[in-house]
Amino acid sequence: MDKRIETAVEDVALIRRVLERTQQDFSKVSVYFMGIGILHLAVWLLEEIAYFVRNRFGYGYLAAHIFWWGGRLLLLSGYVVLFFYFMKEAKKTGNEICESMVKVWMVVLIGSGILGWLYIVLLPAGNSDKITALWRCRELIEVLPVIFALFMTGILTKRNMVTVFTAVYSIVYFVLFVSMKEVPYGTWGGVGTLASASSVCIQYLMSAGMIALGIYLKWNRKETNILREFGVDYGDKCDT
Repeated sequence: MDKRIETAVEDVALIRRVLERTQQDFSKVSVYFMGIGILHLAVWLLEEIAYFVRNRFGYGYLAAHIFWWGGRLLLLSGYVVLFFYFMKEAKKTGNEICESMVKVWMVVLIGSGILGWLYIVLLPAGNSDKITALWRCRELIEVLPVIFALFMTGILTKRNMVTVFTAVYSIVYFVLFVSMKEVPYGTWGGVGTLASASSVCIQYLMSAGMIALGIYLKWNRKETNILREFGVDYGDKCDT
């Protein structure tokens, strides 16, 4: 009898571990996405302050460049900090899907940030139509990897809503990009400048879109209960 009880306890422990592994709880990685969105909001604010200083005191004012490049440095350093922190958190949960998503987004965000910076540095100076076209293509370095990562996120988490949203966003973005529509930007303290609507669309995606994605993954949980597949009722919900 004691042997049977011991075996039953071991079986229950094994079942609990299997359930914990198969439970699709992305609460840890959802906070990662919200952190990315908040980081982009902070950088967006610094960029708007840079435009405000430029509009009030002139384009060559030192403070404008400090706020602008300060935002770029904050973005890259923030990516690194978020990656190492949430990679550690994902490893604690033992959820390989969460680990994979953090790695994918790390490569996409940091890699596209570095490539975008190199692209700006290597871009020739001038105002010709060719250089203008090259400058507009710069944003593709940022948005194409993000769209790929969003599709991967939808597939890994089996959230069709994420995949559908990404497909719709891709269509809207490329329509704006090809149409070359421009909108006023950086109007604090002056008239600002004209920016492509597609680039502003990217900022909305990386700020409000990432926060919305994190909230969606946090509150829309899917649990796979292996016991129910075999017709066994197990009422105890495992915590992750």
